[in-house]
Amino acid sequence: MMGRKCEICAKEIPAERLKALPETKRCVECAREKGSDIVARRSEIGMDIDTYKDLLGAIRS
Repeated sequence: MMGRKCEICAKEIPAERLKALPETKRCVECAREKGSDIVARRSEIGMDIDTYKDLLGAIRS
């Protein structure tokens, strides 16, 4: 795996971090200080609201 440098501090991003987060452009320290550059994608569950309420009620009972 090729090394990649942090877009903020220019230090090399550890291989373990790149393995876990291949799309990251920030080292751990900069991500902690400045915020992560990873954007979580929202995925639809394909369930209408009534089905969700029924399922939620079944779980809670």
